[in-house]
Amino acid sequence: MADYLPFREKHSIQEAQISLLFFGRFDRQPIEMTRGFAEAELSDIFPISAEVRGGSLQIDITNPSEPSPLGAMSSDLVGFQFSKVQGNGQQARVLQLTENVLSASIMDYESWPVAKQDVDRCFQAVLRPLPLNRNPVVGFSHRFIDRFTYSGRPSDARAELLFAKGNPYIAPHIFESGSTWHCNTGWFDSTLGKERDRVLHNLNISSQPVDLSSAIIIDHHATMHLESPRQSMPALWDPPDEELGLISALDSLHHQNKEILKKVLLTEILSRIGL
Repeated sequence: MADYLPFREKHSIQEAQISLLFFGRFDRQPIEMTRGFAEAELSDIFPISAEVRGGSLQIDITNPSEPSPLGAMSSDLVGFQFSKVQGNGQQARVLQLTENVLSASIMDYESWPVAKQDVDRCFQAVLRPLPLNRNPVVGFSHRFIDRFTYSGRPSDARAELLFAKGNPYIAPHIFESGSTWHCNTGWFDSTLGKERDRVLHNLNISSQPVDLSSAIIIDHHATMHLESPRQSMPALWDPPDEELGLISALDSLHHQNKEILKKVLLTEILSRIGL
């Protein structure tokens, strides 16, 4: 009997992304210094390194009566990217500092303990040279993309073969929409940390053709906005008791992700992916 198969044999995670949000962007000097330090520290994980530049177009309009020449393009250093490629040529991992975001994307996901340990090491290597006292961390972001592929004819795919009816996150009419649909929702949650350390959840679910099959993508993005900006690494990893440290916050966000999946997926699907 045809049914939905998880992206990998033991789990359905196509990509996990953990990010830190800074108050603003960093200047060129700390970016260059951080890239050199982190590249040396993480060369065993990320063999590929590249600059990230942002372009801007400048046009002189001081004399509108005369024809304007083509604008001059400028390219500013806004960050860097480290990456690792799998044997099939697709990216396995990406660590990137761009503008005001530091993100770690894991496409060769194994388990949460392994991912958390790797992210912890990567973030410490990047943050150590950065002037957090002038540009503090103001939020944490946790994003998981799960994928299930229908094993039968794409036209036979239906939401009820993967999702529990009556769950609070999927609109009822989706179960009557056949094989192609999408359902997006968002909400705030203040159950983590301080009352003002609110978490914004965005849950986007879609059923669409992928590689001649029908696939359902569950994209859950949770962003925790901090009431108190973190201006040092100790404040980020080991804050006062009433605050959540980075690892504790990520564990809590990961737990919320699992609880959402438990509410939307059928029992037999949950068993298949270890939930």
